Amino acid sequence: MQVKDIMITRVITVNNRKSIADALAIMNDMNIRRLPVMEGNRLVGMIVQHDIEKAMHRPGIIPETPVEWIMSKRPVAVAPEDDIIRAAELLITHKISGLPVLDNGELVGIISEIDILKLFIETFAHKN
Repeated sequence: MQVKDIMITRVITVNNRKSIADALAIMNDMNIRRLPVMEGNRLVGMIVQHDIEKAMHRPGIIPETPVEWIMSKRPVAVAPEDDIIRAAELLITHKISGLPVLDNGELVGIISEIDILKLFIETFAHKN
């Protein structure tokens, strides 16, 4: 099975200049925990809810701090044709919860540990 078979294609993103308060509001409104960070049409990072919560306890970080100051730069990504096993291995190896899906440099989806766990449950629940 390939990443494109289970990835989420309606990806919600945030601009790298947006504040961390704005990013957190988007996450809360959309009930998501991670956002690809864009500069124009180019993926430049990833931010997860935990990053924001952790950053808010650091000196000098305020709600108006730009996302680019605390995002993970050069995010690990997969391609739509990559195998699900590769995606799972990357999540484990890099100790991350989600991967942007890039097709020739264009963000076309996102896949998370939850998507892979849902597939696992669907696959093995039907075998019993």
